[in-house]
Amino acid sequence: GKRVAVLRNRYTDAGIVAWVDLIDTANPAAPPRSLKLGAHEASLVDWANETRLLVWMVYDVTRKGYETEYITRVIALDDDGGAPAILFGNRGTSLEYIHSLGAVIDSLPDDLNHVLMEAWEPLRGLPALYKVDVNSGDAVVLEYGAPRTTNWLTQNGVAMVRVDEENSAASRIMIRERGAADWKLMQVRRNDQDRESDIFGASEKPGVFYGAARLPGEDKISLRELDLATLKWGPPIVTPDKSDVEVVHLDQRNRHVWTSWVEDRRAYEFTDKTFAPHFSAIEKYFGPDLSVTLQEVDDARARYLGVASGPREPGIYFLYDRASHAVAELGAAHPHLSGARLGAVHSLAVKTRDGVQIRAYLTQPASGAPGPLIVMPHGGPEVRDEWGFDGWPQILAAQGWWVLQPNFRGSGGYGLDFARQGWRHWGDRMQEDVEDATAQAVSQFKLDASQVAIFGASYGGYAALMGAVRKPDLYKAVVSMDGVSDLLEQLKWERSQDPSSEKYLYEFWRKRIGDPATDEAMLIQASPRRRTAEIKAPVFLMHG
Repeated sequence: GKRVAVLRNRYTDAGIVAWVDLIDTANPAAPPRSLKLGAHEASLVDWANETRLLVWMVYDVTRKGYETEYITRVIALDDDGGAPAILFGNRGTSLEYIHSLGAVIDSLPDDLNHVLMEAWEPLRGLPALYKVDVNSGDAVVLEYGAPRTTNWLTQNGVAMVRVDEENSAASRIMIRERGAADWKLMQVRRNDQDRESDIFGASEKPGVFYGAARLPGEDKISLRELDLATLKWGPPIVTPDKSDVEVVHLDQRNRHVWTSWVEDRRAYEFTDKTFAPHFSAIEKYFGPDLSVTLQEVDDARARYLGVASGPREPGIYFLYDRASHAVAELGAAHPHLSGARLGAVHSLAVKTRDGVQIRAYLTQPASGAPGPLIVMPHGGPEVRDEWGFDGWPQILAAQGWWVLQPNFRGSGGYGLDFARQGWRHWGDRMQEDVEDATAQAVSQFKLDASQVAIFGASYGGYAALMGAVRKPDLYKAVVSMDGVSDLLEQLKWERSQDPSSEKYLYEFWRKRIGDPATDEAMLIQASPRRRTAEIKAPVFLMHG
């Protein structure tokens, strides 16, 4: 906790220059020591130990007849820039054939000379878990994964949880008790949607991991412990009143520090209750226009790193010293994006036609002048938008548009009951919520109802197309990016992609969209592709 490493890239006409600034946490206002990294882009910096840094360098290689390839290599170096070493340097085939080397799985806090990393092993053609010497760069294989292993979680340097990607849609969560030779399947889960349970990392208790789960009969996702021997979740440790648990922060020694979730802004519960007044003081320092996200804390819980951001501020990195109660601003994520160029965001409480209250966010142009409106339903659909800096709405607002982001019923983050109210209602209730939010925004901010467009990606693309069907006179332009257009075809595809004998993933979507066996008429009615004759507005489809 004595220094902060800040990675910086400067983009010039002559190319990219990268360096690391080392800031003394006891005197953050003093000029930092800078370590030059050369004329290459750097994507990440981390501490391997108290005096040795890891830097992820990005190199581009343009080969005749091919697109540019981007190669990532990790360089270890001392805090004075000395003794540089390329990690995996002893494995020539890895350096020659693998684009990305690699990802740190465990920093091994009690072993100052090594870290555990995941990378592809080209000779076996398998992902592997390596023990890497941060002084020499030499890497030794500890074990091999399955052909599509994407991650390991460890406890005291031993891999005990593994994620195997089944296909682009699903993964298998594998468990191995300490000392056991074989992995066993815990669950198959949908990659982009299934948040009923998630494992974050090891606890201080042998064989016990922290995770977030919603058990049968519960509405909110809670922080709990998972016993790998029994595969049983323990009782709730933290359960928010209005939201699902989203982040559980553990330090290097597997100690639980905080749990956070999203309301309008990010909310926290701290394991050390005495830190709550300090966090309130940080929020007061940055004011009501910014939301505070904590990122790291030292082992002594004396200094905290975080970022404060809001609709008109992409991010101010800061250091908080608990003893002095001082906030030191370390730098801005995007200093060229000043508040004057960005639009304010209004948080709207929208009352739907059947009396339910939902939340929506309305981004205005920086000038605040009335103008056309883009309705922008999010993807998922069981995710949510939140108050804060968001690139898409700000890009559109910079062109003079107002941008509306409604968290319609069926969105995630608010608990199971709120999500379930959108199940089997893709073509009606979820669309009605978007329409009601649009009507309120137009009325409340005196926008021009004759200049409304709708744009979304994935589920949001579906909502845009279905909006064009339902409200042909409201939306004057429709943009669908990777949007679903036929629910029967989508369900057929989901079934074909499901690797599980129980058709777990297909069942996930059948519950939410509808059952082709009993709901065929409803699914046809809710499929924009089958109702194109009803669309009046021009439609722009984007697919990759």
